[in-house]
Amino acid sequence: MNDNKVLLEEEIKDLICRIPEVLSCKVKLGDNNKIEDIYVLCSVGKNVKQLVRDIQSAVSARFNLEIDYKVISVAQIDENQSKDNRLKINSIGMMNMENNIKANVSLSDGETVYEGSSVKVKSVSNKYKALAEATIMAVENYVNAKSMFYLEGIEKIRFAGVDVFLCAIGYTYKNSENLLIGSSVIKTDENEAVVKSVLDALNRLISKMS
Repeated sequence: MNDNKVLLEEEIKDLICRIPEVLSCKVKLGDNNKIEDIYVLCSVGKNVKQLVRDIQSAVSARFNLEIDYKVISVAQIDENQSKDNRLKINSIGMMNMENNIKANVSLSDGETVYEGSSVKVKSVSNKYKALAEATIMAVENYVNAKSMFYLEGIEKIRFAGVDVFLCAIGYTYKNSENLLIGSSVIKTDENEAVVKSVLDALNRLISKMS
């Protein structure tokens, strides 16, 4: 991706995040700077149809770019009320694919199963990253907010005499970059500990999402 496209994506994101009750936004541009996807996180109570129109009007007025309403995805979060249940692990799978590995993670809220997957070049560190990214994808499917979160890092460390996975998950909130940190002690299954570390980072936030 060229620098001009990245800069334009950031400028459009910043503009959208200034719209009242918008908490987070991600913009993806295609060829000729055509807007392919816009993912928005906003407060519960905001009229979604009106928000979409506000986004279209703001971007058109500022950048002279037309947006098809179909490319705008909106998820809502209630910052004052949390769900009682958090996502739990349903299953974890790893698959060897010649020089690659594929991680599959499914999570459950007690009623519905949400799945995610990630493919990486085969290595020990990439195995951890694939599991973490698959978990993030499953979480995004739960909140219906694709590409809101991204993996900043996942590491296995020795702390206080035990092995622990630490992960850092990035996201944009109220027009600023933020990090969520999660951890999980490795008991018997490293794969499970990786997934749990991601959930430890995200569960407190996603329990507020509708």
